[in-house]
Amino acid sequence: MKKLLAAVTSGILAGAVLFGSGPDLPAQAQQGGAPPQELAARVATLEGELALERRRHEETRATLEATLVYLEKQAQAAQALLGVLDESEREGFAVGENWRSRQILLTGLRAYWGEVKGVPKLPAPERPAAPARPKAPARQ
Repeated sequence: MKKLLAAVTSGILAGAVLFGSGPDLPAQAQQGGAPPQELAARVATLEGELALERRRHEETRATLEATLVYLEKQAQAAQALLGVLDESEREGFAVGENWRSRQILLTGLRAYWGEVKGVPKLPAPERPAAPARPKAPARQ
């Protein structure tokens, strides 16, 4: 049994030495990988695409901020209008000829402008991620 185990181990080691030794790293890069110039061009292309996406993100963020400012102003205007409606009713807007239609109008306007609540708030800006530090090459 010991002889069989030794023979199998020797065979595995011999196969690993004969078939496992591959070409060195530069030869592998030339055979299957891209040359450094192509990689540099690819990185430059990806960096350009990333810059474009960041610009688009900033434009979208600015539009979002402007929209939220607008919505906040609309909510404030709605609250002011509700006060004006109350004042107009106290001053007699809903009294007189066809008074019921004016009361219905005031009720409808209060319901409409009273719904402007819960305006979305802008989330806190994200902190930019720290740039990744290049790793030192592994020593062999």
